[in-house]
Amino acid sequence: MERESRPLPFSRDELIGFEKKPIIEQLRAVKFQDVDAAGTIFFPRVLEYMADVYQELLARAGIDVPRVLREKTLAIPLVHAEADFVTPLFFGDQATVQVLVARVGTKSVVFGHRIKKGDAVAAIGSTVHVFVDGATFRPTAVPDALRDYLSSAP
Repeated sequence: MERESRPLPFSRDELIGFEKKPIIEQLRAVKFQDVDAAGTIFFPRVLEYMADVYQELLARAGIDVPRVLREKTLAIPLVHAEADFVTPLFFGDQATVQVLVARVGTKSVVFGHRIKKGDAVAAIGSTVHVFVDGATFRPTAVPDALRDYLSSAP
């Protein structure tokens, strides 16, 4: 079965050349357990880095993810993720993980991510998160707290 092609949410040039202030960023060291036998970052770790900064973004927006999951009031499944690798990251490198832009819909948000090593772009990507009722898993509105946080971001 052939899958329908969907347009990329953000262009490669848009994410690589992004010059505004990111919505949020984290500085982290590439740890030994993050690299493969070639000494470069193991590819799923890039998505893990993006997920970590996304979790911090939700916390800053006032969404207590452990609580809403425990109480089954909200869930935010990831429905799409992609990454492009531009410059290798090695064990010991300092990486700046950024959420650059967000496109907010009624029930989902698409985030554009970038990971930098110094001034060089190491990876770019995007993630799509859908908001659902934690008990029924039926789509629900993007929380006002997140919408407000993103609208006040640089």
